[in-house]
Amino acid sequence: MTGTADIAAAVPVAGTPAKSVTATGGGSVTVTVPDKADGTVEATTNEGSSFGLSLPGTKDVRGIKAETGTVVYSNAATATDITVQPTTDGGARTLLTLKNDKAPSIQRFELHLPAGTDAVDNGKGGYDLIRPGDDGRPATAVGTIDAPWAKDAHGKDVPTRYRLEGDTLIQTIDTHSGTAYPVVADPKFDWGIVTGTLYFNKSETRKAVESGGFLTAAAAMIPGPGAPSAVTIAGWSTMAAIAQRHGKCLKINTWLKPNEYSGGYCR
Repeated sequence: MTGTADIAAAVPVAGTPAKSVTATGGGSVTVTVPDKADGTVEATTNEGSSFGLSLPGTKDVRGIKAETGTVVYSNAATATDITVQPTTDGGARTLLTLKNDKAPSIQRFELHLPAGTDAVDNGKGGYDLIRPGDDGRPATAVGTIDAPWAKDAHGKDVPTRYRLEGDTLIQTIDTHSGTAYPVVADPKFDWGIVTGTLYFNKSETRKAVESGGFLTAAAAMIPGPGAPSAVTIAGWSTMAAIAQRHGKCLKINTWLKPNEYSGGYCR
């Protein structure tokens, strides 16, 4: 279903069936897979920041590592197998295999975020994990939870979606009487990779309306495209004003496109 090209090399060490270290543009990320199916997959940068995703296992099942680096927890919950694959982008893929209609169609994953870090809906079905900037600068995305997908036994898409309740990521998989089992669903995250997307809180959004200089300074945090033009800065300020009127906040992506968002850091 996923192939093996992006599975990171992993080795078993004391207390974990698989541990991988992946180089990133800013250093490295170590992914540690839990020994048991109700444990937490952890990703830690070489600077010490970490993110964790607790698995939804309900039974005392130990993980077994396959040659590909995949760790399998068989029958980890009712009619459900769980699989974890450390990936080469500094993250991990968690595969849920719903074996029949007795398997729960709602799965819950506890998020373990560093203090001050928020999960914000990225408008693509997933979440950006954002960390506030220093010295009053906007927040930057330092990780992502990809939009979910699910496939049935014939490879057909099964509708699935996330919602966030506090620190719990809830995935709903819309199975029905005609669903061909097994169904495979895939929450995936990465950590420690700065995407370049900037998130402004309400105070920073107000500054963006009032000061082009503040926006110009913020633009220096976006890698790649170079200094934005005066027209681009003016467009950002206009979007900031629109977001402010809507009670929302400004965000600017890597391609310098502004938009508005709410929740998480927007306070």
